[in-house]
Amino acid sequence: MNILIIKLSSIGDCLLATPAIESIRKGYPDSFITWLIEDKARDIALLNPNVDEVVVIDKKKFKIKNYLSLIKKLRSRRYDLSIDLQGVDRTSIFAFLSGAPVRYVEEYANLGFLSNKKIAREGRPLEHAVKFYLFLASNVGGKKIEEPEPTLVTSAEDKKFASDFLENNFAKSVKKEIFIGINPTGAWKTKRWPIKHFIEISKRLINYFNANIVIFGGKGEDYLADEILNALNSPKVVSAVGKTTLKQAKELLAEMDYFVTPDSGLMHIASSISRLKTIALFGPTDPELTGPVGKNFTVLRDNLICIPCFKKECPLNKIENNNLTECVLCMKRITPDIVFEIIKQDLGGNK
Repeated sequence: MNILIIKLSSIGDCLLATPAIESIRKGYPDSFITWLIEDKARDIALLNPNVDEVVVIDKKKFKIKNYLSLIKKLRSRRYDLSIDLQGVDRTSIFAFLSGAPVRYVEEYANLGFLSNKKIAREGRPLEHAVKFYLFLASNVGGKKIEEPEPTLVTSAEDKKFASDFLENNFAKSVKKEIFIGINPTGAWKTKRWPIKHFIEISKRLINYFNANIVIFGGKGEDYLADEILNALNSPKVVSAVGKTTLKQAKELLAEMDYFVTPDSGLMHIASSISRLKTIALFGPTDPELTGPVGKNFTVLRDNLICIPCFKKECPLNKIENNNLTECVLCMKRITPDIVFEIIKQDLGGNK
């Protein structure tokens, strides 16, 4: 059986889909599985033990000729089955153009008519993304996964990168000290925690615990890290923003004791690391649907009546396009005091 799995969305969503791919692999143990994925999330698929081939789309660079070449490549694989785990217009089109004779998609996909096998929701209520993707997998022959865990496989080189990064940026005695990762970045500006809150919590953690702070984030978001670095002006704070792959970021996160982050792909990567205490900050999105999966995390959110709104623009707290560091009200109301007290109590309040 030659199977094409299509999942092109964000890093977090692709990570949450990995248990479903494991389910499909167990249902079709002798199959050849290809994952069609976007460049930003490619690391999630590349070393995944349940995937045989990864086909990558770099949406920022693709032109018409690139898409034509991609379709030709997909059709040459002669897939028996395609499974669209996303159900948006472009994934429905890719499934159709792949030439797979059997094409599965959930029943509410806008272009679902391009697939010939509809997966009925059967009145299922909204549920966490991991459970929903596993539900889709079970409907195409996937096996039950008893304890689903998102999977991002790293290498020895990734571990070495993390070790070298810390050694090159901090004093040699850091192994005896506290490491705290912070993530001021995010795909939606409505999900971001205020930069001034990150500055305040970092300052307090350095002063109270002599903590070492590592700033995480993706390419193009250096301006957020720069504002924190400039405000603190301390050798106890370094930036890894734009300097890591996803796999390297995971190994660097594994060296942290705590990670403070909004709802993001890095949040999901962090929550998969059992020894790392993740403090997840939620505003416009719902932790019941896309919250961290793991055993060592705390979710913080405000009680405003309008959340979760799932909006990328806040009608109550307008943010001008040129104000890249401003945040919405529901995120502002999660104060640094709340985050600090969680860490302080966890460490027993001792310096």
